[in-house]
Amino acid sequence: MLTEEIRIDVAGHELAAKQWGDADKPAIIALHGWLDNAATYDRLAPMLSDYRIIALDFVGHGFSSHRPEGIRYHMLDNIDDVIGLADGLELERFILMGHSMGAGVSTMLAGAFPERVQKLILIEGIGTNTSAPADAPSILRTAVADMRKAGAKRKPVYETREEAVQARMKGIGGISYEASMSLCGRGLQEVAGGFTWRSDPRLKMSSAIRLTEDMVRAYLKKLCMPALLVTGRHSFFAANDILAKRASLIPGLEHVDLDGNHHLHLEPTTYKPVVSVVRQFLEK
Repeated sequence: MLTEEIRIDVAGHELAAKQWGDADKPAIIALHGWLDNAATYDRLAPMLSDYRIIALDFVGHGFSSHRPEGIRYHMLDNIDDVIGLADGLELERFILMGHSMGAGVSTMLAGAFPERVQKLILIEGIGTNTSAPADAPSILRTAVADMRKAGAKRKPVYETREEAVQARMKGIGGISYEASMSLCGRGLQEVAGGFTWRSDPRLKMSSAIRLTEDMVRAYLKKLCMPALLVTGRHSFFAANDILAKRASLIPGLEHVDLDGNHHLHLEPTTYKPVVSVVRQFLEK
């Protein structure tokens, strides 16, 4: 299946994406999770040969540019970038697929722009982290303190690529060596003394403001397109009922629970059932 790297300028910053398939096929914009990159779809995308998959590196991740110095990262800002990507590629309507944070961005975009999204595929995520209104002052205080320390943050340097791969295995979700290799192939850069991450250290700063649960639910109630949620039975989400509560608010949502961890779509032992479920959903 044809694979290529694309670059597009959106509002003064460069977005990088990995693309599978021909431009005349139905388009799927695929969004990755926090601190991951477009390589999260390296196993799933080639199996969807009837589609054009455009897997984006969010700003601050992978090969995309970073936000200007002194600017915070906020999840909702990614929606401007995804819409900008779609406009730049002349995609008036598209299928939207997201994993983890990418599923959160997909949820918000589809709720705000339902006319743009033909179908919605969510993998291990719905919406975003929320907080109670009463927590807003302390959240802002923490964010300001993080910003003041931003210049002192230094990315870790690993002597070997193998050391970095092992470190990523212990990160979010606890992934296999093979899955870590995929993400590190796009997420590492060589520097003096070894290897470090391409991602912007400011991504780990606290948000200045969070949505409330009621606000997230307002987006969910606007989702009128066919929607699929895929979850892993061995994910950290499995012990938390927040996804189930949010899923109940999406009209007609199809929810499939499969064996696998938070990265079940990337793991070599669990991605094939995900492919099967996604294909069935797309063909309906």
